[in-house]
Amino acid sequence: MLKSAVITLLFISYAQAWSDWTQTADNLTVHTRTGVFKGGFNDTYPDVRHFKFVPYAKPPVGDRRWTPPERLEDSCEVYDSTVFGPVCPQYVSAVPTVWALNITGNLVVNYGESLLAGLVAQNSAEDCLTISIWTPATATAHSKLPVIHFLTGGGDVTGGINIPTQLPANWVHRTQGHIVITTNYRVNIFSYPNARGLNGSTNFAPQDQRMAVEWVHENIAGFGGDPSKITLWGQSAGSSSTDQYLFTWYKDPIIRASISSSGFAIGGRAVNDYLGTNGNFTFVAKHLGCDFEDAQLELQCMRRVPMARIENFVGQYQDNSTLVNTSQPTMAFTRNIDNKYVFTNAQYEAKYLAREIAPLPKMLGTTAREASALIPYPIHNASAGPSESLIVAQTLTTVCNAYNTSMLRNNIDLPTYRYQWAGNFTNIAPVDWLGAYHYSDLYMFFGTYLIAPGVITDLEIATSESMQDYLFNFVNDPTVGPGDGWPAYDVLNNTTGGTLARFGADGQVVQFVNGNDVEGACHIPGDVYDTTP
Repeated sequence: MLKSAVITLLFISYAQAWSDWTQTADNLTVHTRTGVFKGGFNDTYPDVRHFKFVPYAKPPVGDRRWTPPERLEDSCEVYDSTVFGPVCPQYVSAVPTVWALNITGNLVVNYGESLLAGLVAQNSAEDCLTISIWTPATATAHSKLPVIHFLTGGGDVTGGINIPTQLPANWVHRTQGHIVITTNYRVNIFSYPNARGLNGSTNFAPQDQRMAVEWVHENIAGFGGDPSKITLWGQSAGSSSTDQYLFTWYKDPIIRASISSSGFAIGGRAVNDYLGTNGNFTFVAKHLGCDFEDAQLELQCMRRVPMARIENFVGQYQDNSTLVNTSQPTMAFTRNIDNKYVFTNAQYEAKYLAREIAPLPKMLGTTAREASALIPYPIHNASAGPSESLIVAQTLTTVCNAYNTSMLRNNIDLPTYRYQWAGNFTNIAPVDWLGAYHYSDLYMFFGTYLIAPGVITDLEIATSESMQDYLFNFVNDPTVGPGDGWPAYDVLNNTTGGTLARFGADGQVVQFVNGNDVEGACHIPGDVYDTTP
């Protein structure tokens, strides 16, 4: 009798386990309007599922090269979403930098290609407009989880989903309460051509980003997300894009909150002087066999030139300007002021005053030594590092852009929260002079400090978990904010300049410090900025 009871209990236990497994396995297939996606479980965190390849727009190839993104048709096509697709066309520079030589996991994975190849990125392609989605393994269409939609950086010239230190599985594993999405969007000449034949149509990256947000809003419920709870977050170039998004689509933002890490609409980099017969696009076209006076013939010809030839010519010309012929005129393809997707600083300030900005809660962040990894340094004497005065000056530029953004937001009563990343952990900052460099806060938020070689301290672990938790709290309910003692930022406070969260400094996980301690040099005569608080 006892043996029979034990067998019965074991059968029930196995049956329940089988039921749980099949229910989770069933979650690996998600049906949407644009297709059926079959995902997988994360190897390190099996309580996280991922869908690494999810197209959100038609491929911008052939005659669609240098056109706005187009909405996908209804489809029942089945996609294997267990492997990342290619990033958008980009070039791997031969110029030695700290990113390629000293820091781990911050560049797009190109499967064996040298980090200083001086060639087109071999894992890039024009058919690249995809997102990747990470959710708890048990999420279903009924979960209604908050969603964070991330835009990578890269200076408008590189970047994309498959960057090891920007993969969010650790964070999703820890919370089991939100979804993270990362986006490929067009960069460099494929996003910002400013070609004569396009009659002013350019800035395709912000249009890609909006198309991705629209796809997520329409389809994320099937993955367990709540389409009314989307927060748009970006870092560096993706950060300024996230901020600019609030002005372009202020009447219909779709998202409910915004986060900008190290980049803002105010002070954002933009150009508007590439038009004319001697413009950059025409210069490239002539060197690639498309030498036509007629702008439309030039454009048609360039649409037939293989992507790799274009990327290699532009990239190698830029490398040559840095490494060989420093007197050679520079050439860049970045965002252009078009008064539609990108505006001047004066226009952004006017838009604040006119309240032509989506009235959403926002978090702004900077790092204590923004510029330490952005300024050239003597590669044969790495310990010397770059000019400290340049580090301070260029860091202060980003910090003051954050200050000015906060002030403009405070003036029209928009909820704003402010953080500074100031940690200096040797595994993610292996050279002494790096400190809390531009980008290094992402290791903390995504939990990817774990993949960086070297000693990981208890303080580093605790700081990362604290930053993840605060960011999750904000995403979970932006109307409440990050919580746990982190107040809204009142930069107009004449005594303190407001209160911001400082992470990782002075042996402490988090401190709430006066805004003037960080941004005083932006508006207090004689105040000095401290890059190592």
